[in-house]
Amino acid sequence: MTLTLVATLTARSGQADIVEAGLRQLVSASRAEAGCLQYDLHRHQDDTDVFVMIEQWQDSAALTFHQNTDHYRHFKASCGEALQDVVLQPLNRIA
Repeated sequence: MTLTLVATLTARSGQADIVEAGLRQLVSASRAEAGCLQYDLHRHQDDTDVFVMIEQWQDSAALTFHQNTDHYRHFKASCGEALQDVVLQPLNRIA
């Protein structure tokens, strides 16, 4: 079953440029993964510290694979301290 994930990432004050650069690198590498159907980065219009990644994966195994890739682990290691909050919303399309 296709899985959609909405990830909302909030950068610490003054750290948004670091987070954006890390996320941009993550986008290109993640889109190349076999199970990735969508991986789109957005920035909040009013709060520039907030980023939203809308992801769609072939199934939960593809998402698990993604979360264990070198590029995902690199993002967490290099940008983790720059993040204030991360909220993940896994969704299943029903209509």
